Amino acid sequence: MAVLRRAAEFGFSARGMNRDLVAKEPSKTFSDTQNNWAASIFTLLSSYCSVASALNKIGDRFAFDDSAKRNYAAVGTWRMLKSVKAQ
Repeated sequence: MAVLRRAAEFGFSARGMNRDLVAKEPSKTFSDTQNNWAASIFTLLSSYCSVASALNKIGDRFAFDDSAKRNYAAVGTWRMLKSVKAQ
């Protein structure tokens, strides 16, 4: 998630735009991220085109300690790229 955030910021910066990610939807609160060092990044990216979303899009568990699955990593990257291109 931290890499996706920086990639989005770079995409804006490279086009001469403000690099701040602006929320496009309400942020989600994940039940398992409160004490994680990247909790604020998860929250930010949940409000930025749902780049961060609950595991299987069900419930409120982000599952940051689980191994990343290729399809979830790909979808998060695709959502980030789509959102950056749209602005």
